[in-house]
Amino acid sequence: MHARDAATLTLRSLLNCVAREYADRVRWSEGLGEVRFTLTFPEGGGSLDLPVLYRSSTGHNLFGEPVTLTDDGSATIGAAEAITAIIERLEPSAAARDGRADLLNRTHSSRLCIEAALEARHADLAGLAAEEVSFIAAEQGLIAGHGIHPCPKSREGMTEAESRRYSPEFAAGFALRWFAVERRLFHTGHSEGSLSAEEWLKAAVGHDLDGIRARLPAGDFALLPVHPWQADQMLKDPAVAALTADGRVVDFGEAGKPWFPTSSVRTLYRADAPFMLKLSLGVGITNSVRVNLARELLRGDDMYRFRRHRLWQDFSRGYPGLTLVPDPAYMGVSVDGTVIDGLSVSMRENSFTGADADRNVSLLASLCEHLPGRGSRLGDLIRNRSRLEGRPLDVVARDWFERFLTVFVRPVFGLYLRHGIAMEAHQQNIVIEIEDGYPIGVFYRDNQGFFHHERAHQALVEALPGLGEPSESVFGEEAVDERLLYYAFINSVLGMIGALGREGLVDETVLLSMLRSELLRLEALEGANSRLVRKMLAPTL
Repeated sequence: MHARDAATLTLRSLLNCVAREYADRVRWSEGLGEVRFTLTFPEGGGSLDLPVLYRSSTGHNLFGEPVTLTDDGSATIGAAEAITAIIERLEPSAAARDGRADLLNRTHSSRLCIEAALEARHADLAGLAAEEVSFIAAEQGLIAGHGIHPCPKSREGMTEAESRRYSPEFAAGFALRWFAVERRLFHTGHSEGSLSAEEWLKAAVGHDLDGIRARLPAGDFALLPVHPWQADQMLKDPAVAALTADGRVVDFGEAGKPWFPTSSVRTLYRADAPFMLKLSLGVGITNSVRVNLARELLRGDDMYRFRRHRLWQDFSRGYPGLTLVPDPAYMGVSVDGTVIDGLSVSMRENSFTGADADRNVSLLASLCEHLPGRGSRLGDLIRNRSRLEGRPLDVVARDWFERFLTVFVRPVFGLYLRHGIAMEAHQQNIVIEIEDGYPIGVFYRDNQGFFHHERAHQALVEALPGLGEPSESVFGEEAVDERLLYYAFINSVLGMIGALGREGLVDETVLLSMLRSELLRLEALEGANSRLVRKMLAPTL
């Protein structure tokens, strides 16, 4: 059962990618009370055909069985075979051979990871869709990942055993690896008003490290947390190996209580710590290897400074609901002025610690994720509210979406239209708080995706000197528009509409109309000098 469900989820994501990217090869047809999806391959490669359970205006379609592959004849095939056929036939040229092989490997690797996670977590799936779910439960409950991506759960570089030990879908928790770094190599900084990295570590894990401190060599050394997988890789790096050979970096192994990976895999959480650790991890996850670059360490200071300034305070009074979560401290290793990116660590404020560890919060992706046989937590929340309030499902769903517009769409796009500040606010970077079944606020995390456009830069640096300059986070307006359009609009907002629609709660066109009205209102209030709203409302995104 788990193998079949994992293949179904992977095929669904892949087909939704294909429908978006290869529209000229896709045909949707209706007849005899059903909708069908047909993908025609180039160069006489035949076609793939299957029934559509739900056709989404926003691209979040659901597909059924059987899957038919037509070539010289017709054959019914399973979902895993269909994945292989699509990847091998859609781009058949010799020039694409290496790309096909890579994508095929990563997609099936992702499928097997989803299968293993479904098996490992099958007893938890119902609870993960409950009325109340804590931050870390939701983070570790994202089983299938990005709904329009061919390989959302690939872990390039990790073995299966390593993936199980370090990945959130398996409810993992593990101790950190600790390096002692000679003080003059220790690369660290923090925002004015924030604790330093070492002060934060001492407050949270000081006693965990007493045994290591007792064994430190003579001299002045700082302690650096490293992901255990990354530590093994970095010790093979010639630059790091040279530092360990002459005693300037000392590997003290794993120590302390376990930390728990969040949905990003490399960001680690503890309920009793006032910070999270965003570690470098040289593993290919979805689209990239997750290593902290030197300039990205400084973006936490940009967000921290902006959040403390009257520009944000004045804005948030008129646009409540959005909380910015900065990474105000960092540490790592620098040799002769060159930072070793693979050892860099950002420290993120933890809003869900102590008494707040059980707050009813969830990353948006977990809330929307639709699993075979279970559906989504979002759907369960709205159906439950409908029962309790004695109101129709579609009315409750519209109210739910209206509140989502208030706490997410208005502040995220309003901030950009007023100040030119953009956030890569995709479903995994947004944490939403639920009260009585409805959204009451959102948290944006990921300082790496906090930047602004050139037209806004002068006004921002007059208020906050140097903002975005050391962090290299000032870009052309077209490029920033593009990122906001994809991450916040297509991924999060249209993803939310698709999630509500495929649960059968409300017609997507109703929600799209509500969204259009909200965007036009925002444009009238804040968008006189921006073309972003026009781009979002264009016939083709």
